[in-house]
Amino acid sequence: MRIAIYGRPIKIKDFKQYFISFTQKLVDQGIKFEIVSSYQAFLSREYKLEYTVCIDDLTPNNYKCLISLGGDGTILDTLSLIKSSELPVMGINLGRLGFLANIKMEEIETAVLSIKNGNYSIEKRVLLEVVSDVPTLQSFPFALNDFVVQKRDTSAMITVKAYLNGDFLNNYWSDGLIVSTPTGSSGYSLSCGGPLIFPGSQAFVITPIAAHNLTVRPAVIPDTNCLDIEIKGRGKRVLVSLDARSFKVPTNSKIRIKKASFTFNMIRLSGNNYMDTLRNKLLWGTDKRDEI
Repeated sequence: MRIAIYGRPIKIKDFKQYFISFTQKLVDQGIKFEIVSSYQAFLSREYKLEYTVCIDDLTPNNYKCLISLGGDGTILDTLSLIKSSELPVMGINLGRLGFLANIKMEEIETAVLSIKNGNYSIEKRVLLEVVSDVPTLQSFPFALNDFVVQKRDTSAMITVKAYLNGDFLNNYWSDGLIVSTPTGSSGYSLSCGGPLIFPGSQAFVITPIAAHNLTVRPAVIPDTNCLDIEIKGRGKRVLVSLDARSFKVPTNSKIRIKKASFTFNMIRLSGNNYMDTLRNKLLWGTDKRDEI
């Protein structure tokens, strides 16, 4: 059995000792591991740790899974590494919130045993795909969390004209628009008033950012729909984001957002479900009256 390991080049207290302990647990269980090249460069530079580097082809044919060491942003990075291969990803949380990377540092031994014994489930998370003539959006036009378009060059609002399967939906006079997957519904969309959508709900959420119309509210649509948008505004460019990747796009751009043809496969340990994550990470339903 062989796995791949990825992380962002961040420094945390006692990380070297933790990483050595983590990799030793893998070795003790007979699990071979290799490090993504960018992460190995960091480990070598900062901690003088040398390991075998992953081959470029991160697919299920070559690896059992990819372990992401970091926070939610680190997991989002892995999408551009595994691309459409659907290689399962396990997130070990070294950061703060850890909504996607919901396995704690102290649970690493349980995680390693789960990988060895196959004692886990896989959640297939839907992805967004962007279709556009804008060259900067064509290299890897996919997102696990959300697509966001927002004003950039001026303080004036922008107008996003939206069509659903070719039928006019709305003119969004606002600071921008978020289109999120169920995975991303607990992120930027939620902070802008959007609803929580459970994984597997087969839906997208359209959430305006500071809409200049009190009747305009977030909308939940089937993920089988295609959303076409036309962007207008006073500035020459707007900012478009796919997860953590941002691009400057001409204001008059036309963009189509639809469901991707492949999924992002997340590993979830047995005994851990989405509702546990909501309660533990977002303090969902926390009420002191429950303690009485």
